[in-house]
Amino acid sequence: MKKIIVESWDAVMDNRRNPLRHLDLASQHYFMQVLGWMWSMVFSLSFLSIFQFGYMWLAHLLVIAGICMTVAVFREAEKQALNAVPSPAAFGNSSRCVWQLDREA
Repeated sequence: MKKIIVESWDAVMDNRRNPLRHLDLASQHYFMQVLGWMWSMVFSLSFLSIFQFGYMWLAHLLVIAGICMTVAVFREAEKQALNAVPSPAAFGNSSRCVWQLDREA
């Protein structure tokens, strides 16, 4: 059971494993922030009024819409990753990291 929970958590929250891994770090951060705020609002609104059917129905719709939005963002990231895989030559020299031990010692 613990393994299932850890794998489920990593599938969404670990930027090395979720579908946003194909985006650059700034875009990963942005989309995770947007999804985090969205889920925060979804749960806040869903537990606001638990004793009224209409509100619970709306809350369930919000949760389902949140899930659909998350899946849509992840699938779009996967689709974009398949279409455009940048080669190392596509990056400029400014992003290249060279460790020169003789100069840094």
